[in-house]
Amino acid sequence: MLLMDRENLFKPGWSHVLSTTNDLLELEELRIRVGAPRRAFHLSDGRPHLDLKLEPRDRALQDPAVTVVETSRELILWWRASQAASTKRDAPHPAGQ
Repeated sequence: MLLMDRENLFKPGWSHVLSTTNDLLELEELRIRVGAPRRAFHLSDGRPHLDLKLEPRDRALQDPAVTVVETSRELILWWRASQAASTKRDAPHPAGQ
């Protein structure tokens, strides 16, 4: 799932897009679909993301594959929750249970 903040708190006019599964292909496909330049794609601190502005940002806000949250804080909370859920799903189950 792709998550996007409506507008970055510290950079008005910009938005971040994260993949709940850190799927680089999912992010790259959106980047291409909305017409963002390659430099919009960032691989940093274990959180690959897109930085979008102008027309690509507007297109992403309208993309049905993108879940838009209001704030950057909400974006990070949703992403962290998805990471925790993924870790819980992938954890080995105790023997016999």
